[in-house]
Amino acid sequence: MGAQDSEDGFCEVFDRYAPAILRYAQRRLESREAAQDVVSDVFTAAWRHWDRRPDPEALLPWLYAIAGNAVRDQWRSAQRQRRLTGRLSALRTAGVSGDPGEGVVLGHSISQALAALPEADREVLRLVAWEGQTDARMLGLALGLRPASARSRVLRARRRLRALLDEADTPAGGPAAQVTAASPHGHASEA
Repeated sequence: MGAQDSEDGFCEVFDRYAPAILRYAQRRLESREAAQDVVSDVFTAAWRHWDRRPDPEALLPWLYAIAGNAVRDQWRSAQRQRRLTGRLSALRTAGVSGDPGEGVVLGHSISQALAALPEADREVLRLVAWEGQTDARMLGLALGLRPASARSRVLRARRRLRALLDEADTPAGGPAAQVTAASPHGHASEA
C-alpha cells in the first residue's frame, strides 16, 4: 500500500505539467532533445521526492525550481561542448587574422540584452514573461526566495534590462546617454 500512496497523483501531475516544463526548457535550450531530457530529469527528481512535494497550488513552481537546475546542468554541458569546439576551431585557424569589423555589432535585440544580464536576472524575467509566474509567492517558491525578495529581484532585473536596451539605442558618451544614466525610467510593475 505504501508504494500506491507515494504515487498518488503523480501521473496526473505529469500529464498536467509536463507540457509546461517542456516549454520552459525549450525556451532556454537550443534543442528539443535537450528540453525533453530536462522534462525527464525533472519528473525523475520529482518522483524521488514525491513524499515531500508541496501543496497542489505550489506544484508548478516546485517543478520550475527543479527544471531550473536541470536546465542549468544542460546549459553547462552545452557550454563545455561549445568551448571545446571553439578551441579546436581556433587551433585549426591559428594564424589567420580576420577583419576587426566583423566583431562590431550594429544593433542589439532583446535577446542580446537578455544575454548580457546575469543568469539570475534572465531566469526571473523568463519565469515572469514566458512562464507567467507573476504571483510573488509562487515566483518566490520557484526561485527559492521569499515573496518580497522575488518582487525585488524582478524589479532590479527589469531595470537592468531597460538600461541595456537604452544603452544599445544611444550612442556611447552622447548627451542622451548621460540623461539616461541620470534619470530613472518608468516604474516596473511588481511580480
